[in-house]
Amino acid sequence: MIRAVIDTNVLVSGLLARSGNEALVLLSVIHGFVHPCFSDAILAEYTEVLRRRKFGFGPDTVAELLSMVCDRGERVEPDPRSGLLPDVGDDKFLFCAEAAKAE
Repeated sequence: MIRAVIDTNVLVSGLLARSGNEALVLLSVIHGFVHPCFSDAILAEYTEVLRRRKFGFGPDTVAELLSMVCDRGERVEPDPRSGLLPDVGDDKFLFCAEAAKAE
């Protein structure tokens, strides 16, 4: 099983287009090939972005996806640091991957 931190854009794209690499990531989680690792900050970002009206995801779809990530994944607590990446908003993904020892 591959331990991975999944970027929010991958979740959005996987829901928008049921074919393609992003959809394969979601299928890999469903079938147990990928073990998603996430922090509270990442889960909060997933929730906020997936609920944006512009994507048109229904509340049930968002709830099911978040439930799947939580049920099949692992919550980790990365060291609270910031400022390593050009986009500071991406730091949480890097630090989560480090803490989870993700591939």
